[in-house]
Amino acid sequence: MRFAPAVSFCVVLSLFAGPANAWNATGHKLVAAIAYQHLTPKARSRVDDLLRHHPDYGTLLAKDAPSDPEGRALAAFLNAATWPDVIRGNDPRFYDESRKNSNPTPLLPGFPDMGRHAGWHFIDIGFSPDATPVEPPVVPNALTELRRLLREYRTLPNSPQGLTRLAYDLPWIEHLVGDVHQPLHCTSRFTKELPHGDAGGNRVFVSPGRNLHSLWDNAADSRMAESSEKSGENGTGDKIIVKNSERIAAQHPRPKRLSRNPKQWVEESFNLDKSEVYTFGLENGSREHPVALPAGYEENARRVAEVRIAWAGYRLAEVLNGSVK
Repeated sequence: MRFAPAVSFCVVLSLFAGPANAWNATGHKLVAAIAYQHLTPKARSRVDDLLRHHPDYGTLLAKDAPSDPEGRALAAFLNAATWPDVIRGNDPRFYDESRKNSNPTPLLPGFPDMGRHAGWHFIDIGFSPDATPVEPPVVPNALTELRRLLREYRTLPNSPQGLTRLAYDLPWIEHLVGDVHQPLHCTSRFTKELPHGDAGGNRVFVSPGRNLHSLWDNAADSRMAESSEKSGENGTGDKIIVKNSERIAAQHPRPKRLSRNPKQWVEESFNLDKSEVYTFGLENGSREHPVALPAGYEENARRVAEVRIAWAGYRLAEVLNGSVK
């Protein structure tokens, strides 16, 4: 079950040519910080300019950001990676378009629509270890939307209308690249106990009050807290994010070749679900009687999470660099 560091992960990658947050805010910001450091000057200038055109630039993306231009631009890029999760919360401007009979909220300037798009964050590719029939992924999903967004990012002109759409798309691209690298955002396990799937581990309980999905969402954050504590630093500000992103990148260097194919990224996560995530048998547990995880499981999850975050950061930079005209 144990997952070797970078070398073995490269071997795994070479084999491949639930509606909850994927990574927590820290994980998404780590992906963004790694990507930002690997952007070309031209690509960085473009993303900085696009985010300044985002309707939430002053209120969410650059709120409380440093006054110096470089620090402000970095803060906006990091916050943009979490924006799709922020609007899924209690932001009254947006509505859940996936619910029947939901009432659309008023369209505000700068937004192409006001949907929360909760279904964009994951793709539930089914698998079953006990021959339970699986259900196909719902559409739209993370893969369909990431493909569409990247296509728009490459092709939309820098006209006023195009800039409005691109400014809206960029935080979604940042976020969904991170999402599909969290293994449990790419599967649902179907068993006789859960014949309609476990929603990416959300219905598997591993400790009182915590499900499997939450464990993986927070895996990198727990490692970062340990790293900060050892160094004598406190807080989770951008400086801590950047420092830990540099640590992760140093431990898992950028490979010479990087896939720009979101389908391959999803396939990698799906295969990691079977080899690294669901390693504890067929149990799903309950709130009162959670699954007993094998010794070393959480430490292994931290290692896997950091490798996935590194690759997500490199790949995000790669697709943004390659989209600059």
